[in-house]
Amino acid sequence: MKYNYLRKNENEKTERSAVELLEGLLLDGYRKRASDIHIEPREDCLMIRIRLDGMLVEHLKLDMDLHPSLIARAKIICGMDIAEKRLPQDGHCKVKVDDVEMDLRASSVPTIYGEKIVLRFLNTHVHVEHEDSFGMDGDNYRKVLEMLKRPNGIIYITGPTGSGKTTTLYLMLERLVKTPVNIMTIEDPVEKQIAGINQIQVSEHAGLTFEKGLRAIMRQDPDIIMVGETRDHETAKISVSAAITGHLVLSTLHTSDAVGAITRMEDMGIDPYLVANSLSGVIAQRLARKVCPYCSEEIEVGKEASFLGIQGKTIKKAIGCEHCNGTGYKGRIAIHEVVVIDKHIRGMITEKRSAEEIYQYAEKTQNIRRMKADLIRLVEEGITTTEELLRLTYGE
Repeated sequence: MKYNYLRKNENEKTERSAVELLEGLLLDGYRKRASDIHIEPREDCLMIRIRLDGMLVEHLKLDMDLHPSLIARAKIICGMDIAEKRLPQDGHCKVKVDDVEMDLRASSVPTIYGEKIVLRFLNTHVHVEHEDSFGMDGDNYRKVLEMLKRPNGIIYITGPTGSGKTTTLYLMLERLVKTPVNIMTIEDPVEKQIAGINQIQVSEHAGLTFEKGLRAIMRQDPDIIMVGETRDHETAKISVSAAITGHLVLSTLHTSDAVGAITRMEDMGIDPYLVANSLSGVIAQRLARKVCPYCSEEIEVGKEASFLGIQGKTIKKAIGCEHCNGTGYKGRIAIHEVVVIDKHIRGMITEKRSAEEIYQYAEKTQNIRRMKADLIRLVEEGITTTEELLRLTYGE
């Protein structure tokens, strides 16, 4: 995409070019299905990078003369202070891109070469495969439905940043809102508005924290509570109290696997017997990049792939073309690891048994498939590659 952006020493034209450039970047990012746009000042240029399918790729190199006006324009539309350049800032706004109204979140930080700003599309327009079943296969979907039918307990969705946890949460809420219940959420930010759900936006400036919002929700006669992220002891403590007193609580945690949620709760100061009595189930999630259907090649299974446990004669190799922006991958697919907390696992938690012992039990009785096994299946089916398998399971 070409932008008419450089008119030096002409203030009016420079301002207009910054507006046009930012609009072009947002349009390009939206059409390429980017989740984030990074505007980064470098020593010799202004670098624009975009996050595609979870990976940062270079998009444009611009003249550093554009940096002040482009940053100022981004700050203006997101309600940030353009005069403050020494401290980090956050902002958000609604923008229309391709006649679609999008929520945009901005974050700026000062660097040695000037301010860097990241723009994130909140109401993600990423296609979810098997949306009716929360993007899950049949067995995992049945387990999650079993959890959602329980009148109380905590259901955690775990995974790193950008693994689709919030998207899965919203899919579950859209299913639950069809029942005659009072659903309330506390989020930072509210990424998607759902009719029939009472959603609360955290506001640190106004003193509305997760903790205060959650305490207020408990006085609103809720049936189902969604906490955008469980970050600290107080939030975890109130969530546990809500679950034990008869509420269904949905939330997210940053852990590498499903059973890791148990350890994380204990690390936040929740006693094991309370973890055991409040936790209903855990869904660990990752997003694996799908190999591009336009440029991928079939290759024979080599020694490395065989060592990883790949069965079959051929697998796909990522190449790179104009359709996938040269990455070799196009789109992503969710993989899951679902553990239902039953009576036996509750006893194991109380007895402080190891994560591996809990996994061994769950594999025998619940037939869970670990995420690495799910990735191996995707490689064998030609959906992803051994490189993606290694990237997502490195160190496991």
